[in-house]
Amino acid sequence: MLAYFCFLEQLLVSNLGPRALAISLPFSCVLGLLSSMIASTMVSKSYLWAYASFQFAIVILFAHIFYSILNVNEILSVLLSSFTGFGIAISINSLLAEYLRWRATRHLGSSREHINGSVQQQQQQHEHQQHHRHHPDQYQPHHIYHHQLQQQSMENLAMGSTDDTRHQETRMQIT
Repeated sequence: MLAYFCFLEQLLVSNLGPRALAISLPFSCVLGLLSSMIASTMVSKSYLWAYASFQFAIVILFAHIFYSILNVNEILSVLLSSFTGFGIAISINSLLAEYLRWRATRHLGSSREHINGSVQQQQQQHEHQQHHRHHPDQYQPHHIYHHQLQQQSMENLAMGSTDDTRHQETRMQIT
């Protein structure tokens, strides 16, 4: 409240003289109370002073613009600057909060997709390994098949077996 009072007194004393006190005191109490209520509800405690300082700076900036540059009536300039300053501070805070929320959900979504992709890849590898354990002949390279076929043929000749069905079964397993 004191900061708003000092600001309004300095702004209005040059043109109004002693009447500046009558305008500065009630407006500074209302502005101080309103700004502290807005700041405490809009931001967390760790950012309270930063938000209140930003809000105060915006109100001061617009009060100078309305009163000194645009020559608006003193009471109207204080009202307009407070509404404009509070409105801009609230809007910027809301936009920043929405942006941070959007970025967090986007980051969470991309990490969730990454995790799901990794889980699916691990499941596929696990299924591949399980299938390989149950059907090991299917995953052997082609040259190993030929080697096994040759060994079986040699064994069949050595044993004197002329059973063509066994030989055909071996060929069917390879293909």
